[in-house]
Amino acid sequence: MFNLFLVDFSVIKPDPGLLFWTTIFFLLVWIILGKVAFKPISKALTKRENDIQDSIDEAKLVQAQMAQLKEDNQRLLAEAREESTRIVAEAEAFAKKRRDDAVNEAKEAAQKVSENAQREIANMRDSAMADLKKEVGAMALDIAEKVIRKDLKSDATQKALVSELVNNLN
Repeated sequence: MFNLFLVDFSVIKPDPGLLFWTTIFFLLVWIILGKVAFKPISKALTKRENDIQDSIDEAKLVQAQMAQLKEDNQRLLAEAREESTRIVAEAEAFAKKRRDDAVNEAKEAAQKVSENAQREIANMRDSAMADLKKEVGAMALDIAEKVIRKDLKSDATQKALVSELVNNLN
């Protein structure tokens, strides 16, 4: 009886019954694993593949947006440089105009001061000349009065002086 349980087992030449049952069990395990494990694993792999593809697409989109932002930033920077250059040029032109206006105003003021000073000097000179003429005239009259009083004691001398003065007037 002991012999019944001892079966000659060979790996190279398997028993057809063992081969049949091993195949059945293998197919059963395969079907169960297919339903229980392979479908969720397949779904997870598909989901992961989709997530990775979505991430790649999103990264490409973000990269495109970053490139666009970089372009916009460079354009805005160039515009800002142009604007600052224009503002500086306008400020320099304004400063030059203000400086030229101030110089012209100063020249005009100096010209007016000079003209007023010359006019005042001319007025003072004319006034001084008039005063001098008055003084000279007064002195001449004093001298003439004294000379006439001294020299015109006779009628003949007076007649000669009057004749001379009339001739000088003509």
